[in-house]
Amino acid sequence: MTAQKNRGRRIVVAAVALAALSLGVTSCGAINQQSTALQYSASDGLVVNVGELDVRNLLFVEADKTSEARVLGSLVNATDKPLNMSMKVNGTSLKFTVPANSSKEFEKDANKTLIPSTGVIAGAQVPTTLTVGDVSTEVQVPVVDGTLVEYRPYVPGGHDSSVTQHLTPSPKSESGH
Repeated sequence: MTAQKNRGRRIVVAAVALAALSLGVTSCGAINQQSTALQYSASDGLVVNVGELDVRNLLFVEADKTSEARVLGSLVNATDKPLNMSMKVNGTSLKFTVPANSSKEFEKDANKTLIPSTGVIAGAQVPTTLTVGDVSTEVQVPVVDGTLVEYRPYVPGGHDSSVTQHLTPSPKSESGH
């Protein structure tokens, strides 16, 4: 009889230990957010919704912090009415109207928009206020220059290749060095 009690206790203890181990291994997901459930912008620009207007991949392209900067990105209006957005950045105010069920893509020459200066160097973010109707949002908009090839066509005044020349590997000499 004692052998049966001991065997029964061992089975119960083993089951409790297995359950505790299982919970310990799998419960980390109970307190940590799943990284695959996080939404993020897979781009260099900012993604934000302001009221009913969707702002996608917003960024500024400049040669340096004191020169003109070009606005890039898109404003998407999925409503049945035109939407107006104002943007205030480094003392400059801009106003845009996006027709109903339409978008405004700043990469297109017809929508080319410049600001006098961001006041920050490329790689930084500039505080910008976006307003649609009575909804106003303060955001940090990324600033880039022509270091990345895809932004070179948008640098106001053109890209100065001497700025990025040091990023190009020099050819090997005949001696292999």
